Amino acid sequence: MKLLVIFSMLFIGLQVFAQENAPTKMDSLVAIAKAQLGVPYKWATSNPNVSFDCSGFTHYVYKSIGIKSSRSSKVYGSMGSRVSLEECQVGDCILFSGTQPGSRTIGHVGIVIEKNAKGMKFIHCSSSKKHFGVSITDYYNSNYTKRFLQVRRLQTF
Repeated sequence: MKLLVIFSMLFIGLQVFAQENAPTKMDSLVAIAKAQLGVPYKWATSNPNVSFDCSGFTHYVYKSIGIKSSRSSKVYGSMGSRVSLEECQVGDCILFSGTQPGSRTIGHVGIVIEKNAKGMKFIHCSSSKKHFGVSITDYYNSNYTKRFLQVRRLQTF
């Protein structure tokens, strides 16, 4: 009987350990996105390890973990639910205006990959010469603050 109790406790302990250390859906999302770092920008493409545009990149990453997404950056503005920048979480979709001065139309999209007391970082595929292709940007230390439009939560995680 004691042996059965010991084995039961050991089995339950292993299950709890496995659950606490199992990668989450968002861990997978971040890993899939980061695996594409450095892939170059090319308009109207979504080819892993070859080239992406911004929405092609986000569509590929979200689709890889089973989250409905779009190949159009503008469509993201009506997907999921809107959340404040302060309440954003890893996995949320962050939307920006395009590069036309004064524009308030969605023209660029990325994915939040880090949010903590130090700030927020997002991954995206950029056509900018400063950070061309799939790259990680520190939101608060970038010019993207001027182009920010909204954050969308595509799925409850």
